[in-house]
Amino acid sequence: MKILVNLGELEGAEGFVPIRSAHISGVSYHTAGDALIKLLEELHGMGARISVPSSLNPAGMDLERWKEIGYPGDFAEKQLRIIELYRKLGIDITCSCIPYETPHRMEPISFGDHLAWGESNAVIYANSIVGARTNREGGISALAAAILGRTPDYGMHGDENRYPTLVVNILGRMDPLHFNLLGAFIGESYNSQVPYFTGIDIPVVNGDLKQLGAALAAKGGHSIFHVKDLTPEHGFIDISEREGLISERITITTEELEEAKDDLYPPPGRTPDVFVLGCPQFGISEFQRLYRAVKGRKLRKEKRMIVYTNRALREMLDPTLIPAITASGVEVYDDTCMVVSPLDRLGFSAVGTDSAKAAHYIPKMSRIPADLMPLEIMVDLAFE
Repeated sequence: MKILVNLGELEGAEGFVPIRSAHISGVSYHTAGDALIKLLEELHGMGARISVPSSLNPAGMDLERWKEIGYPGDFAEKQLRIIELYRKLGIDITCSCIPYETPHRMEPISFGDHLAWGESNAVIYANSIVGARTNREGGISALAAAILGRTPDYGMHGDENRYPTLVVNILGRMDPLHFNLLGAFIGESYNSQVPYFTGIDIPVVNGDLKQLGAALAAKGGHSIFHVKDLTPEHGFIDISEREGLISERITITTEELEEAKDDLYPPPGRTPDVFVLGCPQFGISEFQRLYRAVKGRKLRKEKRMIVYTNRALREMLDPTLIPAITASGVEVYDDTCMVVSPLDRLGFSAVGTDSAKAAHYIPKMSRIPADLMPLEIMVDLAFE
């Protein structure tokens, strides 16, 4: 309670709002270390339990197949201890960064629901695509809210912080790489604005919206965006126009996004020896796209391609899809992702990825250069 009261006072909250669910970040031993174990042991010793449906962000490894991918035993021991402690608090061990894609496992969320979610991509997706309301919680504040069942009422919980302040008009046909680059460019250049995008063709593949939001959140710390005629609160643009809240209007072409790539993500100067996919973790549309890309091809012996997803998502797939993908040589693991796992302890020297979020964090977290590239180029480099 004290944690949330202090947070609320710091942010100027006038009270608390009840939450429908919590999503707890701060799970990987790679990012949280022994301090997290100590905290969770203290909470368990006090008899703490969650009071609302609560899910868990990815761990630092596949909880069942960690030996197969190559994680060291000392790391695995600490990671499994963290998972067990979260389980004792009553938290669902989903190990997923995409709780919005597995409603059969996680409490479904709806427009207007108040949440206490950690994990930046989940926060921006919930706010933008669903129209739910959550701040970008830290692991500790999300856990405290899960126990209390309430969160301080500030930030994204109120209309006034959700109104668009930047209009971005897109010229050109967007592909998956463009959605990544758009999020990264706006995130880096306009990190204090709420963007409203026009010119994006509808319908949009869900995986592309995930990547747009993930890149915005990683590069700029954004918690919400709007897309004309698509996102549920796109009508807020009328209030922004009427109240004079729009600070700038820009137009950007897909060619300009491509030209900005090397500035946003400088090439590492070496060919990747591993290609990683699934940041955010793979959903249905991403698996279908990968299947089409690798069908009938075989992975080169000197290369690895690793896909990260979660067990609840697997349950939603055509049961033949992952076996068909792994038959080509691709490895598919659950419970984790390339950002929160210790890639530096697996012997990789350079990484290729189609995720702007991953390309942003891997060099910081694992001290390995990462090259952002389209899936099709990754497949050509990795497969015969």
